[in-house]
Amino acid sequence: MTTRRAKGETVGSIMKNEFLAVSDELTVEETIKHFRTASLEKVSKPSYIYVVDPRGYLVGVVQMRDLLSHSPNVHVRDIMLKNVVKVHAEMDQEEAVRYFIRHRFLALPVVNNEQKLVGIITADEMVDIAELEAEDDIAKIIGTGVDEITTHSIRRIVRLRLPWLAISILSGLACAFILGWFERDMKSVIALALFIPIVLGLSESTGMQSATIVVRNMALGRAALKDVRWLLQKEMVVGVIVGLICGMLVGGAATLWQANSNLGAALAISMSISIILSGVVGSCLPFLFRFVRIDPALSSGPIVLATCDIITLLIYFKISAFFLSGS
Repeated sequence: MTTRRAKGETVGSIMKNEFLAVSDELTVEETIKHFRTASLEKVSKPSYIYVVDPRGYLVGVVQMRDLLSHSPNVHVRDIMLKNVVKVHAEMDQEEAVRYFIRHRFLALPVVNNEQKLVGIITADEMVDIAELEAEDDIAKIIGTGVDEITTHSIRRIVRLRLPWLAISILSGLACAFILGWFERDMKSVIALALFIPIVLGLSESTGMQSATIVVRNMALGRAALKDVRWLLQKEMVVGVIVGLICGMLVGGAATLWQANSNLGAALAISMSISIILSGVVGSCLPFLFRFVRIDPALSSGPIVLATCDIITLLIYFKISAFFLSGS
């Protein structure tokens, strides 16, 4: 049974201390003999043999097939791969997962501050950690914590959920204030209130989609701060296309239903702008959170929904007031 890991652990706390390492002064024949006399725990690991110098510094790596394909009298330092991909013992386990995804090795050596070999981490360990990280991100997206998946404590579950629900309460109060601000407009055109759910629903969905995609790309090491410009451009293009399609559909339906072309135009334009901005907000918030050293997954839950709701209502009523002021 696999022990459940805690998010935020370092590589040093999860690494294996059993690994194959030989001196760079040994020959191929001597290395094979060392392999044959090694403990079962060591040889059952992936077939990487790490090479160290007399001081214990990691200087290279060879595979068993390298040993079998060279003369017995050749020194391992002459056939080893010198540019070893390694991880530091103090590295966060989530960063180590990205190393495995990027390089696709069966194992990676772990070094300490002095660059001495102290252990290895295997792909099996990284799969378990990746699953834990995915669980944690999903939990934050829906507004809770990963601990709720395993806990049986009602008090603990309530404590995990309440902070996120508090954000929803605050955003709801903000939206209620905005509705009160435009109360006169709604009284003059009651139909404005009929379309609030669909306007909010589309902007929330767009924001969540963008934020979730960015957070997942971050977890896989595919989205860095340098990618902000490209992601914003992509979301702008996607937002314009999706916004225009949804805006025209809903605006056309409103025009036919309410026999009010101004209402239809207000819906079409406000919805298009809201969807574009929601996509931008959903893409930017994860980067903003990472910049201030907060887990980006936090931005893809209630926070992005609250932000999109407030922005959408302001845009909807402002544009509607402009188009319907003379009707």
